[in-house]
Amino acid sequence: KLGVHRALVVSNWEIAKECLTINDKAFATRPKLTSSEHFGYNCAMIGFAPYGPYWRQVRKFSTIELLSNHRLELLKHVRELEVKTSLQQLYQLWNKKKSSTSDKVLVEMKRWFRDVTLNVILRIVVGKRIPNSYEGVETVKWKKSLDDLFDLSGKFLIPDALMYLRVGYWWRPEAHEEG
Repeated sequence: KLGVHRALVVSNWEIAKECLTINDKAFATRPKLTSSEHFGYNCAMIGFAPYGPYWRQVRKFSTIELLSNHRLELLKHVRELEVKTSLQQLYQLWNKKKSSTSDKVLVEMKRWFRDVTLNVILRIVVGKRIPNSYEGVETVKWKKSLDDLFDLSGKFLIPDALMYLRVGYWWRPEAHEEG
């Protein structure tokens, strides 16, 4: 048991393959975590939704409407423009920081790819991008908040195992540090 929930530990690759291919529908659902209720609008977002009729309907809509070849082709210019803009920003950063002793600028690629991806999504959804990714206090605060959101949404918290602790857990900020 994992708290009040029954759990199955699979330690053999052959059994794991069987679980994920033959019995995939039984193992396809996601656990109803505290974070998915709060961040995922009570598990309504596709990434948090449990497997079932609702999930199949949202997946079908996403596949047919949002991620179709036609839609991706229509939005190709946004991806290209964002990559071009981000490369220009890298060039400007290099040009600004280059010196006579070194022609190199250290770039954290994980952060750069995250920024490019985030800006592509924001341009498609909102029509705007986050200004200069490497400067600005407001930008840093916003990205820190987003990183915290993703970090918390992936954590296993104590109330996920012990259901009776759910009441009031989210209203105490220090509880996240304890969990």
